[in-house]
Amino acid sequence: MAVLHTVPMRRVKLSLAVLLAAGTLLGCAGPGAPGGPAEIPDEVLLRSDDLGGAEVSAGGPQAPHSLPPRPCAGTVPAVPSGSAPSGSVSSGSVPNGSVSSGPDRPEPLAERTINATMGRYRVYEYVGRYPAGLVDRAMATLRDEVSRCGRPAEGEDWKVLAEDTAGLLLLRSYSGGDATAAYYVGAAGDYLVAVLVTGTRTPNGDPTTASGLGSTALARAGGTRGTPAPPTTAAGPAQWGTYEAEVTGLRRGPNPRTLLVDVAVPAGGPDCARNPRVGWYTEENGLIYANIVVDSAGSGQVGGCPTRAPGVARLTSPNPVGDRVVVLNQQPWAPDGTGYRRCSADLGCTPPADHCDSTWVLAAIKGMDVPRNSSRKVEKCDGNWLVMTLDLNTNQCGVGGRPGCSAPPARYRYFLRFESAGWRTVLRTTAPGCADVLTVRPDFPAALCRTLPAPG
Repeated sequence: MAVLHTVPMRRVKLSLAVLLAAGTLLGCAGPGAPGGPAEIPDEVLLRSDDLGGAEVSAGGPQAPHSLPPRPCAGTVPAVPSGSAPSGSVSSGSVPNGSVSSGPDRPEPLAERTINATMGRYRVYEYVGRYPAGLVDRAMATLRDEVSRCGRPAEGEDWKVLAEDTAGLLLLRSYSGGDATAAYYVGAAGDYLVAVLVTGTRTPNGDPTTASGLGSTALARAGGTRGTPAPPTTAAGPAQWGTYEAEVTGLRRGPNPRTLLVDVAVPAGGPDCARNPRVGWYTEENGLIYANIVVDSAGSGQVGGCPTRAPGVARLTSPNPVGDRVVVLNQQPWAPDGTGYRRCSADLGCTPPADHCDSTWVLAAIKGMDVPRNSSRKVEKCDGNWLVMTLDLNTNQCGVGGRPGCSAPPARYRYFLRFESAGWRTVLRTTAPGCADVLTVRPDFPAALCRTLPAPG
């Protein structure tokens, strides 16, 4: 969950030194540049599948976030970078405050940084490759900085939320405590791996997301989280914050203007949740929009609220709700009898009556075990049966391809049957015609496939 705050936006001026450093790193091929002797291979970085299918781009966070973290840098940002609009793309900047800078830090042989947007969070990963034995020194330097510079400047502090034999889970608070960024930093062989999570809808990152992706990132680099250890610095007292609640249901209230919103709130520890409520409300274009929030103190501590408990928030409209769609925390709900149903992320609140519509077809592909953005061709469709051909190698060389990469087509024909929940795959084949599908579904209409050539 992400803490909700309003943070004033200000312009940030980059110093000439920072701009020159960025230009140097972007324009000059060092040991970690493509083709260099110590290049960071793709295999040790997080992949789209690790990030919920999000598109992965090159580049690190803009100022003020450093990656890897540098607690002793001692600067307080004017604008939380996590407050950028959802879906925005990083410009591919050089990691601010790279671990290679600073007299007490060993210098890596190569560095790479990637980023992706996962709904309400922006995720960055840094991987640095070090000479043998020096990655432990880099981790020791980080631990020392956290210990010495827990409060490097007014309105900013660093807390160790959890620690294991491989690394640290950190929470950085800044802008007077109105914004946070979550880090996991660990060592895997000769690699230093750092994951940074910031918010896209609010100026707050999520330690749970950083911890989970940190484990995956370490595994990609050949390491493991290891044995939990007590933090080397005090986590400090928990403070109450406002979080977006998890909406589980919606029903009509005691009068035409009222709705009751069922939520799951943090539980399992002291000070986990209080006062679930409507935090923001508006009506536009015949729709009702509301943000459902809850206060929590324990959620800021890893493991502080390990379970969920039911709660109810009351939503009151100035006018009768009627049959309007209600959008709660960016998720639409549509009237359904005496209650409401959650609208499909793929089909919307009113799925097309024509089952051959591209909306249904795209939803079917999304649910199949095929690469994202595989090229498709609908061969035949009669509303009950669907035949389409997919090329699973469409983007093996990236969008638009890349020099030296070739991927032969991998075309397969899919036969699908429409059921109550949508299209379900009956068979995949590389054969022409109908022979294969008729062996498993004799009722398949041969007119839809009799004249089709082999997909390859």
